[in-house]
Amino acid sequence: MKKVLMLLFATAISGTVAFAQDGENELKNFRFGLKAVPMITWYKPDDAAKFESGGAMLKFGYGLSTEFRLSKVAVVATGLQIDYDGGRINLKDTAYYFLSRDNELIEPGDTASFTGESKYMLNKRTYNTTYVTIPITLKLKTNEIGYMTYYGQFGVNASVRARSRADDDLRLQPGGQSSEQSKLLNSNDMQFMKLALNVGLGAEYNLQGSTSLVFGVNYINGFTNVARKESRYLFRTPLNNSNPLKQDFRANAVQITLGVLF
Repeated sequence: MKKVLMLLFATAISGTVAFAQDGENELKNFRFGLKAVPMITWYKPDDAAKFESGGAMLKFGYGLSTEFRLSKVAVVATGLQIDYDGGRINLKDTAYYFLSRDNELIEPGDTASFTGESKYMLNKRTYNTTYVTIPITLKLKTNEIGYMTYYGQFGVNASVRARSRADDDLRLQPGGQSSEQSKLLNSNDMQFMKLALNVGLGAEYNLQGSTSLVFGVNYINGFTNVARKESRYLFRTPLNNSNPLKQDFRANAVQITLGVLF
C-alpha cells in the first residue's frame, strides 16, 4: 500500500509540473490530493523523576488530503494519513519485565503459566508505533500573490493505533548482564487512540487551474497519553510482579508536508 501511494504521488507531481501556467488559481468547493510527510518525533514523559526523553527520531508519513471551502480564504482541511510514529524513553527508576523462551513479552500476572521465562531490568526503550491519522484543521489562505498562496492552519489530529513495537536496552536479572531486544510486540501496552494539537504554516504554488504544489511545516503537540497508564508488561520491583509501572508519555512532532492538490 505504501509503495502504491508513493508511486501515485510521484506520478501526480511529474504530470502536473508539465502543465503551463494559465492564470489565477481556480476556486473549487472541494479539492483532494496526495502528500508525503517526513517528520521528527519525540516523546515527552509526564513524570520527570522516573523517565526522561531519549531524544528525537526521524520518521515518515503519507496519505490523502482533502479540502472543503468555507469562503474565499477559509477551508476545512482533512484527509487520511498513515504515520510511522515513535519516541525514545530513558528510565531513571527501575522497571522489570518477563520474556518467554520465544522472546515475547509476558504479562506479570501470567508468568506462572510459562516455563523458561527470563526477567529483565529495562534501561531504555525505543517505541515504533504505526497510526492511522485524521487531521481536522481550519486553513486560512491569502489571495494569490503571483503564483503563490500562503496559509496558516489550526486544529487537531485524531489517531488510531495500528501496531506498536519496542526496541529495548536492558539487563538480565539476576546477574546484570546487558543485552538488547528488538521488535518486541507491545501494542497492548499502548493506548488505542491519541489526540494532538496541529498548528502549521505553508504555501501553495499554482501550476494550472486548481492544481497546486503544497509545502508546509506543522507542529504536533500531544494532548493524551500514548501508553497505558498502568503497564501490562512492566512492573516496579523484581520481587513484586503484581505492581505495574505507571507511565504517561505525550507524543510530539515537527512535520514537513510535501504534496499536490487538484
